[in-house]
Amino acid sequence: MEINEVLSIFFRGVVLFFAVASTLMAGYSLQNKLRLRKVRLSWRSGKLKGYPLFATVFLVLTLTLVSIVVVNGYSTRYGILFAYLWIGCMWFVSSYLASKYYITDYGIVKNINDPSQTIPWFQILDYVERDGKKGKEYLFSYSEMNKSIREGYQQLKLFVPFRQHEAVKKIVSLKLENKLEGQSIPDIDLKRIQEE
Repeated sequence: MEINEVLSIFFRGVVLFFAVASTLMAGYSLQNKLRLRKVRLSWRSGKLKGYPLFATVFLVLTLTLVSIVVVNGYSTRYGILFAYLWIGCMWFVSSYLASKYYITDYGIVKNINDPSQTIPWFQILDYVERDGKKGKEYLFSYSEMNKSIREGYQQLKLFVPFRQHEAVKKIVSLKLENKLEGQSIPDIDLKRIQEE
């Protein structure tokens, strides 16, 4: 067996591996998306006008390359070209779904494929809203389950475009304002405590 044949088999194996892996990842992302309940609001959060940067660039380059090759008849290896196109599509689907922000009745989902970036409303201790160039940035402080506040203290940054801000503000107000207002520090009579 010549080195060219070995490299050809290896190359096809790698392409097949990535085709299967990207399909499984897209299926996993789609399953997580369908599993979300009572979604009130969602928006794109990728770097390329809301789309995931690398997956979009790869898909566009692949589409361009496949179009040039097919139109000009440069290759007869349409299986490999289809595999690249399939990988690009599946990568785009999984990245697109994973990069969207979701606001549900149960909490905030920053990445559907990473459970650590899903925060239930009842875990949020406080939040801050800041102005940005293209929207508002929310910083949510929360405590992880089954940990002390010192050990489990975390923060989640959430960028909200201006077009979504009013809707997010209403949901956050509904879910958190009443909860946080009821947690004010009580008045303490220090003189009375010291006398006792």
